[in-house]
Amino acid sequence: MKILIVSDIHGNFQNMKKVIENDSSFDYIYLLGDILSGPDIDGYHPEQLAEFLNVFKDKIVYVRGNCDNYHMELLEFFVDHYFLTISVDQKMFFLTHGHLYSPYNLPSTPFDVFLSGHTHIPVLEKKEDKIFVNPGSITLPKGGSSRSYIIYENGVFYLKDLESNTVIKELSISK
Repeated sequence: MKILIVSDIHGNFQNMKKVIENDSSFDYIYLLGDILSGPDIDGYHPEQLAEFLNVFKDKIVYVRGNCDNYHMELLEFFVDHYFLTISVDQKMFFLTHGHLYSPYNLPSTPFDVFLSGHTHIPVLEKKEDKIFVNPGSITLPKGGSSRSYIIYENGVFYLKDLESNTVIKELSISK
């Protein structure tokens, strides 16, 4: 199974399109919030982005972010969840944006993998028996990071640079 994990798009149609161009064969897209709302900068086209994402509505798993207040009626897959747990490859994935739950404020729900966004800083690390994943942002990276997203495939997470389409870091779920 191949999953694209993206967060903090902030209305940037061009950058989301590039994610799909970089990795066009996938089973699911996990969107970790802050999809359409954003600053009016180059690439900001929330209506175009919504139309583009709606094509993949049957493959999208979405959790709401703190900026997901505008244009959400354009999304055919919008569900008002702030977190979800999903079983993937016999591991429990906890998906959230990161403004309510974070690596510093963990949920009481059992999980093996914690996926969040919000900080715009990519994270791919294992602490004790838990894996923490943050794809960063494909639009507004922070902390000196590049525009990035994550691919999960065959038990491995790959942090990818959007522009160069190269793997920055990888982490196996079984290690």
